[in-house]
Amino acid sequence: MYGKLPKQLLHLIKTSKYVHIATCGNDCAPSASLMNYIYVPTDSTFETRDKNDYIIFATSRDTEKYMNILTNPTVALLFHDWVAANNLSIRKHSINEYTDETANKEKLENFLDELDDSELNQISATIKGEADFINPLGPESKYYKTLLLRANPDADVFINGENTILVKVKMISAKITDSNSNTVTYDDMGRIR
Repeated sequence: MYGKLPKQLLHLIKTSKYVHIATCGNDCAPSASLMNYIYVPTDSTFETRDKNDYIIFATSRDTEKYMNILTNPTVALLFHDWVAANNLSIRKHSINEYTDETANKEKLENFLDELDDSELNQISATIKGEADFINPLGPESKYYKTLLLRANPDADVFINGENTILVKVKMISAKITDSNSNTVTYDDMGRIR
């Protein structure tokens, strides 16, 4: 799926710090978690013959997320441009601080002038994938753990926890929505609508 995703989505996945992960077990009760992760494109996977790209994260074996993935490996991952959204909400708040109508109009005009392309084109993406646990005693776990720690050094206590296991999510499809509610869906075959 790596070569078929738009640059805007790849940039979002590569640069976001957190992802929301939704899982569901046999009881059909959804559960969501905010996680550190890494994106691993096809050309950087552990197995050089592997033609998939992955999202890798760590979880403890005593979590609902772990139990859900054991019984149902289908997961959903939500990526959002939080930086642009945060900047927009801060600026919008500052607009509301003015009580004078003329000052409000001037502040809004300044706000619109200051917006850059990344803020105008903010997107959210939901990726459907299949999760698999990586053998914690094997070389693949060591390889991905090194990459995960390099990208998330502040999460080392959790990633190196003795009850922690790495999860590898193969991306199957992506639904991308921009700030104007325009939606495009991609699957293994490329753009589908």
